Amino acid sequence: MLLGSGQYRAAEGQLAPLLGDPRSRLYRAALLTRWRIELTEAFAHAAGTAPHRRAMRRLQPLLGQLIEAGRWPAAQWRSLAREAFAIGAYALSAKAWLAAARRDPASARQDQERAARAWAADGRSARGGRLLLALAARSHDPVRQSAFFLHGMGWLEGGAGAIAALAAGRATLAHLPGLWRDRAIVLFMARLALAAGQPQRASRWLSAALERRPVASRR
Repeated sequence: MLLGSGQYRAAEGQLAPLLGDPRSRLYRAALLTRWRIELTEAFAHAAGTAPHRRAMRRLQPLLGQLIEAGRWPAAQWRSLAREAFAIGAYALSAKAWLAAARRDPASARQDQERAARAWAADGRSARGGRLLLALAARSHDPVRQSAFFLHGMGWLEGGAGAIAALAAGRATLAHLPGLWRDRAIVLFMARLALAAGQPQRASRWLSAALERRPVASRR
């Protein structure tokens, strides 16, 4: 077998005619096969060597083509997402996870969580944080709501700053008022208000929490 013997270029030569015609019914299969060849070759070389670097440079454009081709089954999207993350193509990984979520709504939450992590790994923690806040707003589980909220807010503050995070947090809590009963969230929001230069708001929230006043006072 060509791949087993390491004859990667010979295998690619066999695929070339199929890859030259995007309208061919075999094009997508050929593109996926080429990806497998390139990925196998990249990891066959020791990290840091010139052949490894050359192989890695070929991977991201090819992965971009696969993601643009679209219409993959959910399992294939997840495989591409994991492989993209493994090679440091974090933005492409996030796109693939989100595509998997659209393809398989029953598992969308897990796929969207992974997409958020990929955005954060790509240096776009604010984008990942907003996705986690959206998951919090859609969840019916108070424990998950709290976890998504705190994690997402941490990323959002780190990526967009305290003022933007405070606004997003208040908007999310308007849909999830029950979270104001969570001491960790009250303390987080109060600290965030202080960081955003709004000490009076922080004081109101802390006082309301201590006095157990109704949610309407959390303005």
